[in-house]
Order: sequence, then structure tokens, then C-alpha cells
Amino acid sequence: MPPSTNQLANLSRMTAILSGSWNARILAHSLWEFYNYQLYCTVRADDGRPNRHRIEGISGPKAIGKIRICISIRSSERQEEGLAHELLHANLIPLGYPHFWVEERASKKWQLAEGIINLAEHIVMQPIYLSFGYSAEKFLGPSRPLGKLERRVAGDLQQIAATLATPDGYLTHLSAYLRSHNINCKPLPDLAAAVVAQRDE
Repeated sequence: MPPSTNQLANLSRMTAILSGSWNARILAHSLWEFYNYQLYCTVRADDGRPNRHRIEGISGPKAIGKIRICISIRSSERQEEGLAHELLHANLIPLGYPHFWVEERASKKWQLAEGIINLAEHIVMQPIYLSFGYSAEKFLGPSRPLGKLERRVAGDLQQIAATLATPDGYLTHLSAYLRSHNINCKPLPDLAAAVVAQRDE
């Protein structure tokens, strides 16, 4: 099925924002095609809140529906770098990196798990981001100072950074690190295979 007018407009919006990097524009186009045009980007006023990406269509480790990626970025001087950053999160699925379903009801433990996973993804993403010609200083947006536990987690993950470089190593070592914090989570099935299978549905 060909893309809709809205889907084409989303691709056009992203490539216009990514005017400073040919490689980033190629990434946007390839991800748009990989996700069966289900890659959406919204630009919001700069309200100080962080940019984010959301994977929709997953309601449990055994409940994978129609997958779509929704990215929300702020209209700021870091708009282009922010979009490239969120696209690189989405790029981890086609690269074969696992995602985790966090089964924690306690909000503090859920937030810790999300923070650990986010930092681990950043370790994988940053070399690609830099290869696009972007500045390391703009890889992350403004944020509050890290707390004591967050600083320790960041240091721990830097120590095992080399083991996270491959999907298998990422799965093994990040799973072990999450368990070391008594976080109950499960790796999701191969999401790349699920996306490919959905093309014929």
C-alpha cells in the first residue's frame, strides 16, 4: 500500500529539519520505509520538556500489535540534533538491539529501569550520532543534575560500554545489570521481525 499524504508530509517535515546532515536525512528515510511509513514526528513549542520517542503497538511481552514510532521534539536551537537523537533510538530495532518490557508497579523502580535502559541506548547511539557530523555537546538536551544513584548508574554503564556494542552483548549485560537492581523485566521478541512481518498484513 502506498504512503498516505499525511505519511509523506511527515517524511518531508523530518528531512527538512535534518538539513545539516545528509546521513541523518538518509536515516529518516530508511526508518520511514522500514516502519511501513508508521514513523511520525511532531514539533512542539519549546516548553522545557524533553524530546521523546514512543513505540506504539506493544501491550506486553507476548502482545505485539501494529508497531508505529511517534517522535515529539521541541522547537529550539537543538531541534535538528534532537530529531536525529530520537531517530537513533528508533534505529536500534532494525539494528537488532533488544527492547525490554518492564514489569514494575512501583513508580521509582520503573523510572530507574527506564533511566538505565535510556542511558544504555545512548551508549550505543552516540558514535553513530557523532558520525553524522553533529556536536557531542548537543547529543543531550538541557536536564536537571543527576542524583547520586543516577550518577552511579551512568558510571557503571560506562564501565561495561564495550559489552553493549553488539545486540547479543547488549542483551546479556544489560539484562544482568537490570537484575542486579532487582528490576523485573523481560526482553521483547524480535521487533524487527515483527515489523517486517506486518508489511504483508
